[in-house]
Amino acid sequence: MTVLSYSRLLKIGQQFSNLCKIRKRTILILIMISCFFGFINTVNILAEQDLQRAVTQSRRTAIVNAVERASPAVVNISAIRSVAQLTPFEEWWWGDLPQVQRRSLREVGSGVIISKEGHILTNHHVIEQAEKITVAIADGRQFKAEILGYDFLSDLALLKVNTKEDLPKIEWGNSDDLLIGEWALAIGNPFGLSIGTAQPTVTIGIVSATQRSMTVDNRFYEALIQTDASVNPGNSGGALVNVFGQLIGINTVIRSTSGGSQGVGFAIPTNKARRVIRKIIEHGTVVPPYLGIETQSVTEEMAEKLLGKAIAQNAIYSRGVLVAELEKDSPIAKAGIKRGDIIKSMAGLKIKDENEFKAVGRLLPLNQDIPFEFIRRGNQENTFIRLQELEWNYIPDGWGLTLTQPNRNYLKQSNRQGVLISHVEKDSGLADSLKKGDIIYRINDITIHSLEIFKIVDQRIRGRYRIRLYFERAGKEKSISITFNRNNRYR
Repeated sequence: MTVLSYSRLLKIGQQFSNLCKIRKRTILILIMISCFFGFINTVNILAEQDLQRAVTQSRRTAIVNAVERASPAVVNISAIRSVAQLTPFEEWWWGDLPQVQRRSLREVGSGVIISKEGHILTNHHVIEQAEKITVAIADGRQFKAEILGYDFLSDLALLKVNTKEDLPKIEWGNSDDLLIGEWALAIGNPFGLSIGTAQPTVTIGIVSATQRSMTVDNRFYEALIQTDASVNPGNSGGALVNVFGQLIGINTVIRSTSGGSQGVGFAIPTNKARRVIRKIIEHGTVVPPYLGIETQSVTEEMAEKLLGKAIAQNAIYSRGVLVAELEKDSPIAKAGIKRGDIIKSMAGLKIKDENEFKAVGRLLPLNQDIPFEFIRRGNQENTFIRLQELEWNYIPDGWGLTLTQPNRNYLKQSNRQGVLISHVEKDSGLADSLKKGDIIYRINDITIHSLEIFKIVDQRIRGRYRIRLYFERAGKEKSISITFNRNNRYR
């Protein structure tokens, strides 16, 4: 047996102690290395997360947020109507008489939900003569829609879907506060691409101009918003929104040489649309206020005769409408405007010509002080006009009839839009053909949507003229031929 000396044991103990210290240092170094690389890895992870957040934030622009806010309230509209069609020529060539057949046509367009109860704003031309309307919202739900009312002249219609569920509605913007050059987004259903998916298409541009006016398909559009956001067939009735996702216009018209988008689209301003909606909800259509005035557009030649050449050369005097005739007790006469005055603006809107005067005047409210600017003998003057009644009745010269605009309740119960014959004079040449209660709904190929349309058609009948008048009596469609001779009617 070997006996270790004390010194030997002491040496072994020191060696073991040194080895333990080396191991501790090694372990500490390893821990430090591990912590360092862990720290580096953590830093890398955090940096990558920050980068991902930065990229995400850069993708989530104000435009993306605007689309997310507005697009759920934009719907796809499918409107079915039937049209008459004669039997093809080759089918009756061998002796069979031609037969009238009916086939279905589908119009696709867009609309905007303006209330959580299911009120939808769209263009009238999207749902015109529709017998069945289906609305699809962005989340895939589909509903049948009914027409609450429409206004042919402004090309707007109000629909309603019946549902107990709250629907996403859009937020209204102020179309009178637009900046030329600010962002504008068109959201809708171009070319019917969203059918089956319900997800609307989004295009972006800027507000190119405001206060644009044009006539398309017998409609005069005034104060339109022009945008270079791509607007194509099918976008009609859809939303034009600002960078906050607020509705600023209803996409309606394109100006194009090819039929497709060329960066010139037009939208009806929302402030005008809201005025139309209020009248539709109240009356079922737009019933214009009584103004008691006849006007004509001011030309440069006319301005020279009225004001003199020196004054007329100023552009401000060669635009507007001349007061040609004025009823004595009309609200305009009571406000101090006289025959020969030139009306330049009303309700804060500039009036360039007679078309704009009529388009603005028909939407003026009752029982409010409305500012008018006019020129008299070269001096600009101001006044306020208060309108107090609507034009529900019309007596056309020489017809021997009194015509009435049907009210909201009548329109709701009737399937036929038109004007109601409320009185027939005994000595009228039409007394043997037309009766009280008949509804006139067409003259030649012009649909009589309202009393306003009838007045426009009647005022264009001059000299010797022959028309075909279509009317409905007790649910049956009838027609008669009427000849006009210097505004005296005979058959």
